[in-house]
Order: sequence, then structure tokens, then C-alpha cells
Amino acid sequence: MKKTKEQAVSDNIWGSPALFITAAFICFNVARGDEAKLAGWTLYACGWLPALGMLTWCAVKRRKPGVGGAVSFLMLLLFGGIFWLTHG
Repeated sequence: MKKTKEQAVSDNIWGSPALFITAAFICFNVARGDEAKLAGWTLYACGWLPALGMLTWCAVKRRKPGVGGAVSFLMLLLFGGIFWLTHG
């Protein structure tokens, strides 16, 4: 079954926090130093923006976030905890 354009965009936005998490992971583990740590936390925080934006969009449209929303927030919480424990 082919997805509608709206569903494809929604899926991509729900998945976009993974890109921010990956970039933050690289800053924390590859590029060392205080500036890299600050950049990592900034990138991690920016990862919350698309997820919260999609949650707001779902609330306005009166739709359930679905599995994409659950996975997105689970990733953010899990990696946020890992980053805090290792680089806090």
C-alpha cells in the first residue's frame, strides 16, 4: 500500500530526531573538548523540536502519534539518559 504524501512527511519528521542524536553522539565521542560537549548537548536539545512539533501537529489534527511518536520520544529519552550518564 502506498503512503500518502502527508504520511510520508509525518514518518520522516518523526524519524528526524535520530539524525540529531547521531550528530550529538559524534560530538560527544569523536570530537573531544568543552566546545564539542556544548555542541552535543545543543544538537540533542534540537532533536526534541521536530518530535514536539509533530506532537503538537497531532494534537491539532486530533490524531494519535502512533508508533513513530513512541519510538521518537523513547529514543530521545534513552539517549538523553546515556549522554547524561557519560557526559553530564
